[in-house]
Amino acid sequence: MTTPESPGRDPELLRRHATAGPGAVDRYFSLSARGSTWRREIVAGISTFLALSYIVVVNPAVLAQGGIPHSAAFVATAAVGGLATLAMGLWARLPFAVAPGMEMNAMVAFSVVGTLAYTWPQALGMVFWSGVAMLAVSLLRLRAAVINAIPPELRSALAAAVGAFIGLVGLQIAHLVRTSDGRLSGLGDWTGPPAVALYLGLAVALVLDRLGARAAAVLGGIAAAALYCAVAGVRADAVHDGIHGSGAALFRFDLTVLADPRAWSVILVLFALDFFGSIAKVVGLSAHTPLQDDQGRVPGMREALLVDAGATVAGSAVGSSSFVAFVESAVGIRAGARTGIAAVVTGLLLFSCLFLGPVLVHVPVEATTGALVFVAVKMLTTRPPGGTDRLGVTVTVTAVAVTVATLAIDQAMAAAFVVSVAASIIGRRRPHPALWVTTFLLMAGVVLQYLHR
Repeated sequence: MTTPESPGRDPELLRRHATAGPGAVDRYFSLSARGSTWRREIVAGISTFLALSYIVVVNPAVLAQGGIPHSAAFVATAAVGGLATLAMGLWARLPFAVAPGMEMNAMVAFSVVGTLAYTWPQALGMVFWSGVAMLAVSLLRLRAAVINAIPPELRSALAAAVGAFIGLVGLQIAHLVRTSDGRLSGLGDWTGPPAVALYLGLAVALVLDRLGARAAAVLGGIAAAALYCAVAGVRADAVHDGIHGSGAALFRFDLTVLADPRAWSVILVLFALDFFGSIAKVVGLSAHTPLQDDQGRVPGMREALLVDAGATVAGSAVGSSSFVAFVESAVGIRAGARTGIAAVVTGLLLFSCLFLGPVLVHVPVEATTGALVFVAVKMLTTRPPGGTDRLGVTVTVTAVAVTVATLAIDQAMAAAFVVSVAASIIGRRRPHPALWVTTFLLMAGVVLQYLHR
């Protein structure tokens, strides 16, 4: 007699028993519904990690300039970033990686500590309070309301701005362009090993993409890494202290900084950078992909926004600046990431950096540049499903131009919103009320940033 406890005696029960687990996981992540596979998600998760792995080395180095202990910032980057990315995959079920934003760590190290002369515990206190504010507006669904009110032409413009930003990051890492005080200041070395690594990585990625390879970007990066190490050699003199002394910044943030009226504007700037930067990245990364539903909305968006806000609060307690949805997630999305499985893979790899840190410092970050520029080209050349009108072209060109001029996605977002609202007024259309409020807040945030320079 066959019983539920002995499925092996009935072939039909055996089949159901064997497929129950995978089917449940597939349904939870909408793997089949989004036209993806396990292999594709794993490869895409690895691709995202390889594209953003430089942040594990660069973020501690930048924050150390502001006095934050290097080992503490390293552990915060790897541990909080890894756990937040896991939460992004398991809870929000989206393929976005979470890591400290480069624009945020630079502001903390060079502006808040360097120019305004706050101590690093006070700076981390400001990051904490900006994260608390982010959690509040995310719980109140204010960020989700702003995202849902963004019209199609602005969504395309933000996707292009994110693409331009990714490309500029690649060019900067490859030393093809120079920056000064957060602005492009001129051309760099177009013939050195970093530049050649970019050329090779980009060429390999373009050829493989033409042949239909989904992992074109990561394979190009591997080829570039091999060439760079062969020409320039491995960084034998790189030094990393791993997790030794990682508790030096644990709960060292100064929360009493909230009582200082001078700190309020800094907290507001950090909040504005995080608030609008995350909106631009979520919209830009998901635009024209299966991550959006028929109404152009992103299922799991509220959870994603809560994850990056919570990561900012947690990161400040360990020793890092604000965490955001990382633009390099576009590399994984380009490789086919459509579900949270890719983020789970990326998160596990980020967390493993706690033990691989001394090895990672020997890996050339220049190897990622070809992949970044490749993804930028794809994002900038992708046409919206419904095509573009003159307003869409104008807003997109504005967003890309401001991104190139300022290296700031939030400022590009502000310019795009101003153009869109102005065009609506000229065309005697009534913009959504959320667009009026968002445009005003964006402009206020830009003004405050320039006052703190």
